Amino acid sequence: MAAQSIAYSASAKLTLGSTTITFPAADPDAVPMIAATENPVQVGVVVSGSASTVSQLSVMAGGDLISGADRISISNITWTAQGAGFVSGTLSSTSSQLVGQWMGKANVIGDLRFWLANSWSYAAGTYSQNLVFTLIAY
Repeated sequence: MAAQSIAYSASAKLTLGSTTITFPAADPDAVPMIAATENPVQVGVVVSGSASTVSQLSVMAGGDLISGADRISISNITWTAQGAGFVSGTLSSTSSQLVGQWMGKANVIGDLRFWLANSWSYAAGTYSQNLVFTLIAY
């Protein structure tokens, strides 16, 4: 009789409720932390696998916020998180930041609220940058 083995790999699916976030202009004296217009951004994570499957969601920025020659450090953007396994954090362009972690099968929905630390030192302009969210399961 031949022995049989089955290899099973986990699969993962990520959905984001918004692909763009914007921060409206505000007086830094009156509004020290600007909320993104799209808040909250809903995040859905579905992971299949075994009880020992670990899944992690991370985010990394492509650089600082840029408007022509002007820059705002990406670390001025933070997020707060609600939902099982989701964590709050600060954006970085040098290392991936943990957004959430789960063990076993996961089917979770969380809310992220993004905030920009406001400052008089920011030059007027329209700033942009890309964020890359990565969901892995192993």
